[in-house]
Amino acid sequence: MRYCLNCGREVPDEDYVNGYCIDCFRKIGNPFTKQVSLELKVCSRCGSIFYKGEWHQDSMENVVRRYLLDNQAKYMIASAELISVEPSGEPRESAKGVYVQNWLFGTVLNQRHFAQFNQDVRIAVSRTICPRCLARASRKISAVVQVRGVNAQAHRGLVEEVVRSNPGYSEYLVDLEDAPNGFDIRFVDQLPARRLAYELARLLGGHVKETFKSTRYDSRKGVWQGIHTFSVRLPDITEGSIVRYGGELWVVKKLDVRGVQLEAVSSARRTTVPLSEYWSGRLPIVENYYVKGVYEVVAVDKSMVYLLNRDSGEVKEFLLSNIPFQVKQGDYVKILVIDDKEYVLKYGQ
Repeated sequence: MRYCLNCGREVPDEDYVNGYCIDCFRKIGNPFTKQVSLELKVCSRCGSIFYKGEWHQDSMENVVRRYLLDNQAKYMIASAELISVEPSGEPRESAKGVYVQNWLFGTVLNQRHFAQFNQDVRIAVSRTICPRCLARASRKISAVVQVRGVNAQAHRGLVEEVVRSNPGYSEYLVDLEDAPNGFDIRFVDQLPARRLAYELARLLGGHVKETFKSTRYDSRKGVWQGIHTFSVRLPDITEGSIVRYGGELWVVKKLDVRGVQLEAVSSARRTTVPLSEYWSGRLPIVENYYVKGVYEVVAVDKSMVYLLNRDSGEVKEFLLSNIPFQVKQGDYVKILVIDDKEYVLKYGQ
């Protein structure tokens, strides 16, 4: 048992805090062993704050809160555990670059009693330019996201919106420029570039290849410095492409991140395969083919279909069994020639 220095009451150890009973300590006690003070470096251009060896795009309030929670052992008595901190007033400048702000500290005493205390926090702020802003000012590039594909330009608006709506990308962006079969996005830092590359691959069904080109050796850090390139290759197949899969010819009916929907050229069968089949080479595009023409169905009997090309006057006959869909007089079809073999497809396919 202990005696309170203020009221003289005898209390058990669990209710005795730094010479006082818990009730008196809540009224007149002080859980702080010294003035709460910290120094922060703030970028005068972007406002980012240097903390624990890194620059953070965060508010001063959040950084101070993290500091107080991380370093409570430096300024609080051992029997007090800090569990929450919230500002209870606006910062006021006491000297040039030095601010004082009152905070409300929520503590647990002796691991069982909750108590709140107000305390001023001294914040010394020094202004500088962060490495990211220095790199942006000098246009120093450390990473490039290359978006490539026959339809890459069609996705440029979406990519620009993704970058613009996410400060984690836009704050590190140097520029975005057109390139052959696509465009390049240049960054001053490799981490946001890598994140963007894999997000675009997920959104657009692409595939990422990473490369690194060293430019100099940093002896102080013991690492090579250079440019990281993240090449996002988009599928060259589109709706209407002719592909080979499983030994058959197929028409691509739909393409998205969930897969490729195919329809067999020689039948009405449909299937959906994952995009990984394309990237593995098991879904190659057929390039050596041409459209012979558009034909009108002029007659249909039990076994044959008769087609007329009204531009050339050519008449063709096809076995009804070789046409994988229903046709009737007046319909239009197109004839596709692949590897010197003719196939009848629906007009517009």
